[in-house]
Amino acid sequence: MTLKWLAIAIGVAVAYGLQVGGGYLAASVGIVRDPSAELAGEFSALPILQFASLTIAAYVAGRLAGVAGFLNGVAVGVAFIVVWAALNAYQESELVREFGPLALPAMNLPGVVLGDALILSSAAFGGWLSDRWTGE
Repeated sequence: MTLKWLAIAIGVAVAYGLQVGGGYLAASVGIVRDPSAELAGEFSALPILQFASLTIAAYVAGRLAGVAGFLNGVAVGVAFIVVWAALNAYQESELVREFGPLALPAMNLPGVVLGDALILSSAAFGGWLSDRWTGE
């Protein structure tokens, strides 16, 4: 098993770049509105965008690694989750600092588990695709 850290880092950067760019594009054409205004059950393109961006990012990482594309793709998913969790923790710490602990929203554990499963499955799929392309 070989992890190529540079390929993983590039994959994570590609994933976040595609997410931000795709989010702005989707918002500009009216597919995505302000998340705080969404009602339960309303369609959101964000999970589809996230799946596509992580699949592409993991594919890129697997191809750049040149070996163990599946493993490097999954590592992109894990690193994406770690970076997202760190950014979220910072944002929530600023919220607590400014408004106090009661300003934090309730934790949605099923949503976290489902989101992480989406991230890891799309990253695994992208890594698998890169292995299929190289013939490993």
